[in-house]
Amino acid sequence: MYTLFLDTHGSEIIVSLFDGDRLFQKRQESEYSHAKFLCPMIDSLLKENNLTVKNINEIVVINGPGSFTGLRIGLSVAKVMAYSLNIPIKVISTLKACLISDEIDDKKMAVIEDNKGYYICINGLDEKYVEDISSYNDYRVVPEKIDVRKVINYSKNIETVNSHLVRANYVKLIEAEK
Repeated sequence: MYTLFLDTHGSEIIVSLFDGDRLFQKRQESEYSHAKFLCPMIDSLLKENNLTVKNINEIVVINGPGSFTGLRIGLSVAKVMAYSLNIPIKVISTLKACLISDEIDDKKMAVIEDNKGYYICINGLDEKYVEDISSYNDYRVVPEKIDVRKVINYSKNIETVNSHLVRANYVKLIEAEK
């Protein structure tokens, strides 16, 4: 059985299937076309490996922070698949995924900048929004890269979420929420 991994938080879409040993993956740059690429990428990855959606036994999805539209598309697809296939779904933040993906275990921090401040996660603990990161100079900023294998293996230790309760962590609030 396979874990389906979806990441649509940024301009690159990552779709992966992992069976505990083998990792099948597709990546696609998509500045503004996540809806156009995501489902065909999943379908193509399954077909290329002679699999169907029935071979998927869980979903791991990145829930942000990230792009409003990208996250909304990725989470919607993940939620619909989890619900319709009656399989567990697990969510992990972009920041935590970047920290997990980094090789070094020293004092490290994941950072995503927006136009007014920074979303940060220090050593995998609390995530928060700060306007200034200069007081965190003693932490090493990890690259915004995700090692899918490490993130899926980490996800084995987190709880599943009811697919109806999966929520995005957007970089910016939309005007209606302000």
